[in-house]
Parts: sequence; structure tokens; C-alpha cells
Amino acid sequence: MSGIDYTVKKVNDEALGEILESLEEGRTAALDAAKKRMEEVLNETQKISDRQQRQAETLRRQIIGGAEMMVRNQSLQIIEDNLNAAFASTIQKLEATTKSEEYEMSLKRMVTEGIEQVGGNDFVVTGNSRDQELLQRVIDRLSKERKSIVIQRGPTRLANSIGGVTISSGDGYVTFDNTYEARLERLKPTLRKEIAQLFMEVK
Repeated sequence: MSGIDYTVKKVNDEALGEILESLEEGRTAALDAAKKRMEEVLNETQKISDRQQRQAETLRRQIIGGAEMMVRNQSLQIIEDNLNAAFASTIQKLEATTKSEEYEMSLKRMVTEGIEQVGGNDFVVTGNSRDQELLQRVIDRLSKERKSIVIQRGPTRLANSIGGVTISSGDGYVTFDNTYEARLERLKPTLRKEIAQLFMEVK
């Protein structure tokens, strides 16, 4: 082999070696880059998956919470509807009692309760238009029984009451509503609780 041929071969071998080395370095770098990119993609995919799971869990809780709230509201509405129905029925029955002979005794008892609640010795009693004559008889009887107090029939009338009275102090500063409607309103919390318990037992 001539010197020129040897030199050419040597250059070719070195060039080929450098090329192969460069290719190997490029291959390794490409593999490293691909591996790094794959890890980034996997990490990003996991983050997306985690985020979607959190969003799904949040949505699930919102749906369950909304459903529970809806059921609770429906339950409260059922309880309130039953309470209103019970009140309507009771009002009808009470209205019927105002036409009975026992109503005068009931009226007297309600006036007496009001006097005890208001306190003092000077009172104004107000009833509806229908009860005026009956109310005056009650006032006269109580005035005879309790000579230390003064009871007057009020000049106004209770327009929206089926029965019962309001009792005020003589100066008007204290008033106790002892109409049938007010008495029922005071019973509402207890009745609502009892209806709720019955509703839960049925469920």
C-alpha cells in the first residue's frame, strides 16, 4: 500500500470513527431526550388524571349535597303542609265550639289567663264582633269575682279572629294575645316537632 493509500485509509477510518461516535452520541442524546419527554408526558398525564379525579369527587359531593338539601327541603315542606292542614282542621273545630254553651266558660278562662299574663289591676279586653255580648257578660262576672281590678271592653273589634280575646293593660303598654289563632301559633313549634317525629317514623 502506497503512502497516499495509507493516508487516505487512515483519514477514512478516523472520519468513520468520528461519524460513528457522533451517531452514538446523537443516539444516546436522542434516547435521553425521548426518555425525559416521556417522563414529562407521564407526569403531566398523572396530573391531569389527579385533577380530573378531584373534580369528579367535588362534583360527586356537590350532587350528593344538592340531593340531600333537596330531600331535606321536601321533608320540611311535607311537615309544613301537614302542620297547616292540622291547623286548618283545628280552626274549623274551634270555630264550631264558639257556637256552643261551653264557649262562654272558655272565653272567661282566656280573659283570666290574659289578666295573669299582663299583670296589674286595670285591663282592656277586646274580642271579635260576634262575641261582644258574650264578652260583656264574662267581664261583668269577673269584675264581681275580682273587685280589686278594673276590666273594660275595648272599643275596637278583632277583625281576623274566630274567637278568643286580647288583653291589654289600662295604659296600653302591655298586650297579651289570647285569641284562638295566637294560641295555635304558640303551639306550632311543639306540633312541628311532633309531626317531624311522625314523619321520620314513617320513613
